[in-house]
Amino acid sequence: MELRIISPQESGFVKEICWNNEELKKEISAKMKDYKGLVFTDETIREAKKDRADLNKLRSAFEDERKRIKKLCMEPYNCFEKQVKEVIALIEEPIRLIDMQIKEVDERKKEQKRKDIEELFASVGFQNFVTLNQIFDSKWLNASVSLNSIREQMENRKYQIGNDILSINNLPEFSFEALEIYKSTLNIGQAIQEGRRLSEVQKRKAAYEEEQKKRAEEERTRKEAETRKTCEQREEIFEVSKASGEQIQTDVGEKITIDFRVVATSEQLEALKRFLIENKITYGRVPKKGE
Repeated sequence: MELRIISPQESGFVKEICWNNEELKKEISAKMKDYKGLVFTDETIREAKKDRADLNKLRSAFEDERKRIKKLCMEPYNCFEKQVKEVIALIEEPIRLIDMQIKEVDERKKEQKRKDIEELFASVGFQNFVTLNQIFDSKWLNASVSLNSIREQMENRKYQIGNDILSINNLPEFSFEALEIYKSTLNIGQAIQEGRRLSEVQKRKAAYEEEQKKRAEEERTRKEAETRKTCEQREEIFEVSKASGEQIQTDVGEKITIDFRVVATSEQLEALKRFLIENKITYGRVPKKGE
């Protein structure tokens, strides 16, 4: 079965389109020289437009003839191309059917090899956190890669992981964080970098919590000091009252009036004022005699 060109034969194909191109080139070149260095004025602009129109017309004539000849040359080829594509379509249909069956067979072989690889992985004895997907190489499914070669690669990977774990455990700090990252990535460089970052975050968190604890302790100490100061001021008021000779009634619900002088700093007076207000004790200036 072969493709044979019946007509035209090799000698029948157009080798060259012959036309008077040299004659026209010579004639047109001579004519075009008349336009070189030509300057048009307002008086001759109409003539310039006429010359331009004539030149455009001449160019269009050549373009139209070129397109006509191209169409004549392409007509038999376009017909031939269409016929060839119809024949190719007949061939492509069984090619597609064969491709589908080959693909199905290849897929079944890959599925079986995937199962064989899973069994091989289980027999190698990887570290308990390692999964097959983490170390899987899609090239293992190729028919050219033997199971013995895959076993060898798995063994090498297992030893490498063991060495990586040893290196991480020997880190002076953040080894726990790095190991946790390594278990999910199996990338020692990424694990160390991320472990270092997590360690820095933990340090900053600890420093922040220590600062918060320190501030809370300072606030508690300040409040205790204020409470002691308030109690001392109350005792001072009581002592002044006793010194003034006034009797302080302690019966519940009975109000008494005590006049006394206070000698204190502005801060102490402010604290005394807050105490009187907070305890709803009425206070004011001592009235003068006759008031």
